[in-house]
Amino acid sequence: MVSPAYQSESDGGARLPSLRDLLPDPRQMWAVFRRNLLYFLIAFVLTVAVIIGWTASLTPLYSATASLLVVPKEDQVVDVKAVSPDLPQNSDVVDTKVRLMNSPDLARTVAQQYAATTGLPTDKASIGDLADRLKKQIDIARVGATYVIDVNAKSTSAKEAASVANLWVSQFVQSERDAKLNANQKADDWLRSRAAELEQDAKAADQALQQYRIQYGLLTSDSSKTMAEQEISNLDQQVAQAEAELAERQGRLSAARNQMARGGGGADVGAALGSGTIGSLRSREAALSAEVAQLESTYGPRYPDLIKSKSELSAIRTQIQKEINRILSNLSADVQVASSRLASLKASRRNSTSTLANNNAAQVGLLELERKAEAAKAVYQRFLNRLHETSAQQGLQQADSRVAQQAFAPKQPFQPNWMLALVFAPVAGLAAGLLTIGCVEYLQGGLRTRTDVERRLKVRYAGAVPDLQSTLDGIRATEPPHEYLLSRPHSAFTESLRNLRAFLLLGNQGQRRSPRALAITSALPQEGKTTTSVCLARTSALSGVPTVLIDCDLRRRGASELVLPAGHTGLYEYLDGSKSLEEALYFDEPSGLFVLGATVTPEDMIDPLNADVVSNLITELKKTFNVIVIDTAPVLGVADSRIVAACADRVLMIARWNSTPLRACDLALNALLDVSAKVSGVALTKVDVKKYAGSDDIESYAYDKKLAGYYRN
Repeated sequence: MVSPAYQSESDGGARLPSLRDLLPDPRQMWAVFRRNLLYFLIAFVLTVAVIIGWTASLTPLYSATASLLVVPKEDQVVDVKAVSPDLPQNSDVVDTKVRLMNSPDLARTVAQQYAATTGLPTDKASIGDLADRLKKQIDIARVGATYVIDVNAKSTSAKEAASVANLWVSQFVQSERDAKLNANQKADDWLRSRAAELEQDAKAADQALQQYRIQYGLLTSDSSKTMAEQEISNLDQQVAQAEAELAERQGRLSAARNQMARGGGGADVGAALGSGTIGSLRSREAALSAEVAQLESTYGPRYPDLIKSKSELSAIRTQIQKEINRILSNLSADVQVASSRLASLKASRRNSTSTLANNNAAQVGLLELERKAEAAKAVYQRFLNRLHETSAQQGLQQADSRVAQQAFAPKQPFQPNWMLALVFAPVAGLAAGLLTIGCVEYLQGGLRTRTDVERRLKVRYAGAVPDLQSTLDGIRATEPPHEYLLSRPHSAFTESLRNLRAFLLLGNQGQRRSPRALAITSALPQEGKTTTSVCLARTSALSGVPTVLIDCDLRRRGASELVLPAGHTGLYEYLDGSKSLEEALYFDEPSGLFVLGATVTPEDMIDPLNADVVSNLITELKKTFNVIVIDTAPVLGVADSRIVAACADRVLMIARWNSTPLRACDLALNALLDVSAKVSGVALTKVDVKKYAGSDDIESYAYDKKLAGYYRN
């Protein structure tokens, strides 16, 4: 069936949905809010309480702000830009100063000063901890695009907050000024050391010039040439004399070597013949030779004196030969000395000749040294002048920033902010409450409203049977529901059963004849199915309609336990043929209801319910009764309930309010439809009237208070 919202009013054709069709239904949203009002209030109160409690638990914090003005350019008494220039006209330097003010070095400097003024420990570890704590309390930020920097300090003490903020800006300004003073002092020290070095360089250049003149004898050009010529002449004479002396000594050495070559052991060498030592050794040799000859002629070769004399004679000859060799070595040495002297004189003559030839080149070198000396003097003089300027700048440097505003101790803390908390807490509570409602609705698995039944299960809504206790306005229930409706026939609880009966018997959905056999079932146990069946049957009987209740839940026999006396087995006796229908029926005298059931199950009895038996039973009962209420087992647990449902005229499925899972109901409905059962709809049981009254404005319980005068509980 096409929804009216999508049906044309003129020709029945389709039309585009209106804005109202697309937007959420405000009544439905209000109903959702009302049924979750408790969750909303809990979330709202908890959120507000948490925010207020958290605000109250905050430690009071004070905030003080000192301002620093960055000065890009100032007039100076003395121009000091060469050493510590002014800031350029560029706002980026302000951001740079913000970063510098956040540096750990400045934090340690502030911590040392703060510890010194407050008497705190000043050891390295304590200063480090204090610097970390103060840095966490400081917030440094540039004010817009200006040259102003705000330093905001937070502390549990108003005095401390102001003191830290002022100390931070003052120490930064002092550090800038100290940096400029240090830069100027370093420049002065460097200029002094460099000037001293340049002074030494100038002196060294003058000294090199004078040494060059002295080295080359460049007093005058004429005298220099004369000195060189005289030196060369003297060297020529000495070279000639050395050459003659060398020739003489080489001749003597050559003659001695020739004499040695002819034999004689060098005894006839002239130098040896003129040696007194060799002469005395020769005399001794002659005497020993004569003595040896005499002893050999007289004695044999073993004569001791002969052996001794021969030994002495051999030793003398050895000494003579050594002396001759020494004389020859001296002659060779004399030749080498004379040769070295001659080579030295020749080298000196060559040097003098070179000196004479390079006099003009030496004059060029002299001019170069003079230029170097003049340049060294000029550089030294410039550095000396710059040193005088830098010395005059001492004490005139100013920082690039200055304190624009001192921080004052605040009178009130900025934390906790009660005004913000009181404004924000209700807003946060409202948001938390709405979010809680959304979560509850999303996570809700049970059926709660008529809308849930019709939109989620796609079946008709049969009505709601309230929980008896919820209808008594705080009075304790002293009777079970099936007894209460007998003693309170005009109560709200009894009226809900009448509404359910009217739905089943009158809402025939276009059928010509009203249904008579009504099967009551549920998806799961403990849904209120049996209580609803008994109460519905008693309500029908009390209205004067011949009614019978059949307990077809043969495993639990809940309806039989509520109405039948103990030991009653009428249903089984009728099914096995031992009793007629009239004999098997039990008459419930208080309500006028007939009941066909059993409180016990025979041990040898097999499950007797099948389609033929149930169909024949219903046909037989229709001959006598106008309304047949059948209590069945849960659909998902027992197959008997599907057989009974298929034989009944209409089927009513029971679901426990806010408990039965939607998935279980859907599976049960599918099982009933699979056996072609005629499902009239779904009814909710054990409904809390007070909660249910605000859950759906299209349900009669939404107007429970207005209708309260019609009920007598």
